[in-house]
Amino acid sequence: MIKNIIRASAILILLYIGLVQFQLWLASKSSEQTQPIDSSTESKVLQKVYRFSFSKYDTNGKKELEIEGDSADILAKNILFTNVLAKAFAEDSPITITADSGVFDKTTNNVHLQKNVIATTNTGTRLLTEELEINPAGKTVETAVHAKVKRENIHVEGIGASGDSQLKKVNFKKNVTVVVQNLDTETKAPTIITCDGPLEIDYERNIAHFSQNVVAKDERGKLFADFMDVFYNQSTKKIYKIIATGNVIIINKDGHQTYSDNAIYLAEDGKIILGGDVEAVGAKESKKGSSSTSVADLFNLDQKQPSKPN
Repeated sequence: MIKNIIRASAILILLYIGLVQFQLWLASKSSEQTQPIDSSTESKVLQKVYRFSFSKYDTNGKKELEIEGDSADILAKNILFTNVLAKAFAEDSPITITADSGVFDKTTNNVHLQKNVIATTNTGTRLLTEELEINPAGKTVETAVHAKVKRENIHVEGIGASGDSQLKKVNFKKNVTVVVQNLDTETKAPTIITCDGPLEIDYERNIAHFSQNVVAKDERGKLFADFMDVFYNQSTKKIYKIIATGNVIIINKDGHQTYSDNAIYLAEDGKIILGGDVEAVGAKESKKGSSSTSVADLFNLDQKQPSKPN
C-alpha cells in the first residue's frame, strides 16, 4: 500500500516537472517569434502622421500663419513636412506659399521652406527661390540665395531678398537685374537696369532705389551712375523718370557721351537734365564748359544751370 502511494506521488511529481518545462518551452518560442519594439522605434511610429495642418495666432487672436503638409514629426522640436502649402497673414490678407519641403521651429515659431518655393500675393506679385524663411510675428519673408520677384511687366532678380508678408516692399542685397518690358513700343525692347546692390523697391509708391555701379539701358542708349532712383507709372506700365547721381555717364545710340555729376531723365518728354560739372564728347571732339547749346546740339538734352548766389 505504501509502495503504491510512493509510486503515484513520484509519477505526479514527474508530470508536474514535465508540465513546467513544457510551459517554459512555449514561452521561449513565443519570445523568439515576437520581436520587442524598442523605445525609439515606438516613438517614431507614434509621431509619424500622413496629413498635418495647424494655424498660429498672435496675442490678439489674429491668425499669423496657416500651414499644412503631407507628413510631419509632430512631437519633435522641429516639425518636418513635405509638399507644403503655407499662408502667412498680414492685414488679414495672406500670401500663399508652396514648397517641396519645410521645417517649423516650435522655439522661434519661424518656418524654413526649401526647393521650388513660390510665394504669391493677392495682387499677383510672385517671389521664386529655393529657400525661404517666414517670420509670422514680424510679418516678413527672407532668403539668402538667388531669388526672383515678378510683378506685371517688371521682373527683378538678385542674390538675397527680403520683404514684408505682402511683398509691398522688397530689398535685394547684391547682383541685381531688373527688366521692364515695354509693351507698347514697336520693337518691344525692354529697359534693363543692373547694379551691384543693394536695391530697395517700394511697390506701393512705385519707386526703386538702385545702389553701386548702376547701369540702365534700352534701345536709345545707356545711363551709368553710382545711384539711381527709378519712378514707375502704374497706369502706363512705364518708367517715367530716372534721377541719377554720382559719376553719371550717358551714351546714346550714336556713341555720343556726356559726363555729369547728376542727371534727371524725363521719359515722357524725351529730355535729360544734366547737373553739376558737365562734359559732352561728340564724334570729333570734346566740348566742355557751361554752354548748354553744345550739349543740346549733340544729345538733344537740357543742361541744368547752377543757381546764382543771392
